[in-house]
Amino acid sequence: MKNKKTILVIEDEKPLLEAVKTKLEKNNFNVITSRSVMRAFGSPLEEDNTGGVTKDSIIEALKHIEDLERVDAIWLDHNLLGKENGLDFVTKFKSNDGKWSKIPIFVVSNTSDDNLVKTYAKLGVNHYFIKAEHKLEDIIKEINMCLEPKK
Repeated sequence: MKNKKTILVIEDEKPLLEAVKTKLEKNNFNVITSRSVMRAFGSPLEEDNTGGVTKDSIIEALKHIEDLERVDAIWLDHNLLGKENGLDFVTKFKSNDGKWSKIPIFVVSNTSDDNLVKTYAKLGVNHYFIKAEHKLEDIIKEINMCLEPKK
């Protein structure tokens, strides 16, 4: 049995996020999900009513960082919850001293602006899919091909 790869899916539409997660899990992926850039990098630590950080929030933040350390690929929508979009995520992700620069990013969005696609390409995104033009199976096939060991 081959080792499962882990994919981070960042998608704002909850029903679509759940559908993508289910499909990826059926295709032998571990899946971490987020609906915003802020959440993808770990939500701010929650404070209790005395202003202190709770034990649970510290544990959650540390677990999230461990999860990010083992991500093999990223499925990213352009429009996300909150103030930041997919471009903001890629910029932050790539600015991490090259630590995550080898992790492939697949933008899957309904935004089809040519300039936006070019900007993502300049930032080093592996592929930009227009949601309406591609089936989930085809995108997953492309991700699998990208993650196959090079011979």
